[in-house]
Amino acid sequence: MLCDSAELTGEGSDGGSAKLSEIVDEYVAYGSRIRNLAEDTIKEKCLYLDRFLTAEPVSSKGLTSLAPASLQRFIFEYSENHGRGSLRWMKLSLRCFLKFCYHRGYISSDLSTAVPAFRFQRLSSVPRAIDDETIRLLLASIDPESPVGLRDLAIICLLATYGVRGIQIRQLRLDDVDWAGNRIQFRAVKGGKTIDQHLTTEVGNSLLAYIRDARPNDAPYAEVFLTSRTPCRPFKYSGSFSSIIARNLRRIDAQLPEGVSRGAHSFRHAFASRLTGKVPFKHIADMLGHRALSSTYLYTTAAAARLTAFLCLQLRAEVVRGRNGRQQQAAHPGHGHGPRQHQQYPDLPACLITAP
Repeated sequence: MLCDSAELTGEGSDGGSAKLSEIVDEYVAYGSRIRNLAEDTIKEKCLYLDRFLTAEPVSSKGLTSLAPASLQRFIFEYSENHGRGSLRWMKLSLRCFLKFCYHRGYISSDLSTAVPAFRFQRLSSVPRAIDDETIRLLLASIDPESPVGLRDLAIICLLATYGVRGIQIRQLRLDDVDWAGNRIQFRAVKGGKTIDQHLTTEVGNSLLAYIRDARPNDAPYAEVFLTSRTPCRPFKYSGSFSSIIARNLRRIDAQLPEGVSRGAHSFRHAFASRLTGKVPFKHIADMLGHRALSSTYLYTTAAAARLTAFLCLQLRAEVVRGRNGRQQQAAHPGHGHGPRQHQQYPDLPACLITAP
């Protein structure tokens, strides 16, 4: 399944050795049969587990050589290049897998406790969104003549227009689009609400072009978007769309600010940030599929940050105007109006003289 190299082994409780691929398959069966985890949860954990198992020193030395220091070094390096959500999934996947390996005897000590914890304050950061100009350039750069281009164009157009999650587009089915009523529905995920939106002309045309000209007609799947490689099938992992977006961003050599994701969530941030302060907050929560308004409060920090930046620009402009006025008055001292005299008491001094 994952990392099926014969050299990667762990010592079992019976003293024998097992391939790493066998350990992972056993862990997947344990999650499905014993813990009754959802299929999507197991796939997501396997995605992050694969990133860990293919990294050094695991890929060269195997599970038996793992140490707390190497685990912590991996997590700290991972946190420098990934966001909070990805880091949270990595920590969860590692802890579950290492605890499983310890109880099954594949490692001699419980290394799950060595995975470091990170504490983040709620609403402590401003969501970083891809800017509208980059979105426009990205959509304009995709080739609508190729099947892959038609698919990518429809995916990115959906993300930019509705701000939904990548998993909601992966789960989008053919019967979720009401062509006659010009409506489109996105299924509820993460405990949220179903999202029902108007089908815009741009989105409708891009979807129609993909379904009519690029999507295989004989595909036995209800999902709208399928992989381009045969056999064509629905996308399994959340990282698939992020890879598509990152590839198209590299093609146009997009320079995104630090902290802006190159995945599907940056479009969600852009959508919410674009509406904050322009439409009622409850409407934004409904369009994002949030059941509780507290889930949408994060975007108030983005509005506050924009307001702060605007006020800083205004203050800077006032300072510059004041400095220029003083310089001009110093260069032409005779052209000034001089100190203003009081209308009722013209003999008042221009300033008060205080006693020493």
